[in-house]
Amino acid sequence: MILPSPTTHQGRVAYLGPEGSFAHLVARKRFHENELIPKGSVDEVFDYLESSPDAFAVVPIENSSGGVITATVDRIMEADAPYHIREEIALDVKLALLGREGDVIQKIYSHFAPFHHCNKWIRTNYPGAEQIVTPSTPHAAICASREKGSAAIGARESAERYGLDVLHYPIEAEVTNVTEFFVVAHHANVESPRNLRTSLAVELPDASGSLFRFLGPLANDGINLKRIESRPIMGQPNKYRFFVEVEGNTADATVRHALEEAKHFCLRMKNFGSYPSDIRFE
Repeated sequence: MILPSPTTHQGRVAYLGPEGSFAHLVARKRFHENELIPKGSVDEVFDYLESSPDAFAVVPIENSSGGVITATVDRIMEADAPYHIREEIALDVKLALLGREGDVIQKIYSHFAPFHHCNKWIRTNYPGAEQIVTPSTPHAAICASREKGSAAIGARESAERYGLDVLHYPIEAEVTNVTEFFVVAHHANVESPRNLRTSLAVELPDASGSLFRFLGPLANDGINLKRIESRPIMGQPNKYRFFVEVEGNTADATVRHALEEAKHFCLRMKNFGSYPSDIRFE
């Protein structure tokens, strides 16, 4: 592993909670018995990390059905933010409908990403149920546990934790559902051939063809673009910053050359580091 042993950093790992979330599952699998600290939102995770320079954070970055988690992108790209991406971890997500046996389901709670994945299944099986978005799947289970006629879509493990029954599992199992998480810290990885991806924050001139010119050196050197997301710059209407993820790492001379050439077309470029992206949990 590129990541140092968690015990050398007091084992503190903040994650998007509460307990029972998919981020909690990933943090448990990745960091084992280290101290795990649940936080109620992505912002709260980063607030904790900001004040705890020796800690790590586990935050979702993208769901294959629901898309990019913009709250994570925005906090990583904040001006002067001290963060580095240490790992990208994939989780094969299997969803369950949690509720009470015998209830007539009138409301279904969940995070927005499971609703995207399960939309067709819900329309077919519970066409009259109201869909209510919550900050996380454990929040959904908590809401369902407090209301008769309510259910939640989330991790099967949450049923026992929140006093619910598993009414259906898995939902839409034939459709691949993967959530990717970043492990974020204040300190960067040591350059290594195993670092499989590199992420950047990029600001470009407000001019025709600026994105094309930035991407040109990457294409010329055969660098594969894995992710690009535009986000508004606070206080600057109609101005945008790009979050860019490419295959390869800065230990590779070709990647370094491409980024150096691309930088000529940027107003600003910030490198969040190179990191492994081949870790996947079920």
